[in-house]
Parts: sequence; C-alpha cells; structure tokens
Amino acid sequence: MKAYFIDGKTSKRRECELTFLEGNISIRYLDDAFKKQLSIWRTEEILKLDVRTTSRSLKYGDFPHEALEFPTDEGFNAVIERYPEALFHQSSYNKFTAFGWKGIAGALVSVVLVSLLFFFYGAPLLAEGFARSVPKEYESYIGENFRETYLQYLTVDSTKSVQIQKFYNNLRYESEYDVSVVVVESDVVNAFALPGGFIVVYSGILEVISNEEELAGLLAHEVSHINGRHSLRLISRELATYLLLASLTGDVGGFSSVLIENSNMVSSLSFSREFEKEADLEGFDLMVESSLNPEGMVGLFEKLGNVTDSLENKIVKKLTLDSSSTEFSLDSTSFHSGIAWEKAAEILSTHPAPKNRIQYLEKRLAGVNESVKYSKSDSLVFYFKKLKGH
Repeated sequence: MKAYFIDGKTSKRRECELTFLEGNISIRYLDDAFKKQLSIWRTEEILKLDVRTTSRSLKYGDFPHEALEFPTDEGFNAVIERYPEALFHQSSYNKFTAFGWKGIAGALVSVVLVSLLFFFYGAPLLAEGFARSVPKEYESYIGENFRETYLQYLTVDSTKSVQIQKFYNNLRYESEYDVSVVVVESDVVNAFALPGGFIVVYSGILEVISNEEELAGLLAHEVSHINGRHSLRLISRELATYLLLASLTGDVGGFSSVLIENSNMVSSLSFSREFEKEADLEGFDLMVESSLNPEGMVGLFEKLGNVTDSLENKIVKKLTLDSSSTEFSLDSTSFHSGIAWEKAAEILSTHPAPKNRIQYLEKRLAGVNESVKYSKSDSLVFYFKKLKGH
C-alpha cells in the first residue's frame, strides 16, 4: 500500500514501505542520502486519535512525533483492520461512527428520548427528593430572602398585615411552619405562598372576598402550599431542568439561556396546576378540621370565576367580537365558544380554571359526613371586619 513517513525531525514526506507484524509496524524508507532506514512502531504506543474525523494519519512517540500519512482510505483502513484490538483507533467517536448513519440516527434518538424522560420524570423525582431533604430552617431562610427581595418593590399595608396575621392565628390551621402573612397594596386579585411559611396577599383579592369563610378558604389554600413545600419543589425542578439543558447545550448563555427560561415556564404549567389542585383539596380538609364551613372556599372560587369572566369578556370584546374595534385583527373562530376560551385559559395558566376547581370542591363537599358541624368564630368575624374597614 502507498504511505508516506515523516521522521519528526523535518516535515518532509518520504514514501515508505509498511510491513505488519504481531504488535508492530515495520516502516522502511530512504533518507536524504538515499540510504535505507527502518522505524519500528509498537501498536500500543501509537497515539490515540479521532482518526476518522481528522485526517488519514497516525502519530507515534514523543514530540516531535513520527507520522504516517495515507493518501487513500483503503490504506488507512487496512491498518485499522490489521490491528482491530489496538487502542489507537478505539476512541468513543470512532466506535460511534462505525455503526453508520442509521446507528448514529438511532443513538441521537436515544439521547433525545433519555433527555425527555429525565425532563418529565427524572427532574421531578430529583426535585422531590431534594425538596424533602432540605431542613425547614434553611427553607425558611430561602423564603425570607425571596420575600424581602419581592416586597422591596411593593407597598406593604402594615395595618392590614397585623389584622390578617391575627385572623390567620385564630384559624388554628395545623402546620409545622410559623406562618407569616402580609398584605400588599395592589389591585391585583391574587395571593401566593413562599417557601418556609410566608404568605403574600394582595389587597385586590380582599376587595373581592365578602366574608370570613372565603378568606379562611384563601389562607387554607396558601398554607397547604406551604405544608406541601410546593414552592421549593418547583424551584428544585427548574434547577434540575436548567442543569439538564445546560449540559446538553454546553452553554448557559445566549440562546441556551433563552431556551432554558422558556422551557421552564412551559414545563412548570401542568406541574403547578397539580399543586394548585392539591392545595385546594388539602385546604378544604383544613377548614373541615378547624370546624369552618368549606363552602367558603367554594364561594371564593365563584368570586374569582366572576373576576375571570369579566376579564375574558373585556379581552374578547377588545380582540374581535366588538365589530367596531379596528385595533386588533383575529380570526373570530378563535373564540367560537366559551368552552374553547376556558380550555385555552387553563392551558396557559398555572391555576386550574375556576369552574373546574368549583366542580371538584363541590364533589368533595358532597362527601363530607353530615354529622360534621361548623361553628362561627367571633374573633374571625371581628378581624375580617377590621380588614374590610367596617
């Protein structure tokens, strides 16, 4: 076979003759004085290269290396075939490419499938394990930092915060956390829980709530998030997802950071809706255990459903159903039914649709033993009136 030898002392290529021996390659060539020279290569000392991805060449020894170059694939492959067990051509990539394009395609599909399995199953399991292993003291430390960072951009109603804290204390909900509740001045109709026992309530949702049982239902829902460590579990899952995507892309900046940000948002939707339902049902049970009428939670979601319906009607009117509007153009079939809108709203929300929440809560309500008695608390009524300014 035709091959060229480079002695490492100069870059001159010399035509050579190869003889394959057991564990050795004998290389005969002529030097500049046309004298015959011999170089013996031990196959275990040939440098390991991604030979099928670079050039048809082999290197040997210390730097400056001796080298063999092959003008054709046939000559190069003959060396590989003569020494099938030699380490110099056993790189992972060479093994990989030996399967051909079908093997490569199959391997890539396998990588994608494994990544997806980790994304949808492995990451949540890792998150669950991590979240359950974090000490409550450290979880409270995380939540405290989150709360301070978030509240520095908002206005806390200190008077209402004191009143709602006293309201919560009189609920006597069972929790391993020392729960702290604050009221933020905002028209937003919302409330949320942070890790470690912190609840933030917007004043906008207090305007919607009409009695103490509805407020008790709201706080039962939020403290159930805390008891279930939902926030920490979501944070842990997003971290696991971030690490997966970063390892696959090899780059946490630019495109990959955008990809990570958006994939976390999409992947957390169903996960979060699952937690919302869990908090609804466990909050319902907390109310029953505290002798509070759980119809208050049903009433809360009826109120929130009315707020949602009002916003939906405004959006629909603004988009296309108002024929006088020319500011937006959207195919009217996009909103051909209220059901379609509701489904779309649920898919794009971290919360279940209010009508769905009412349905499963009413089902739970129907299953409560008729012997269960609910009581009115004068303290809850008192602090609720204070919150409402009565």
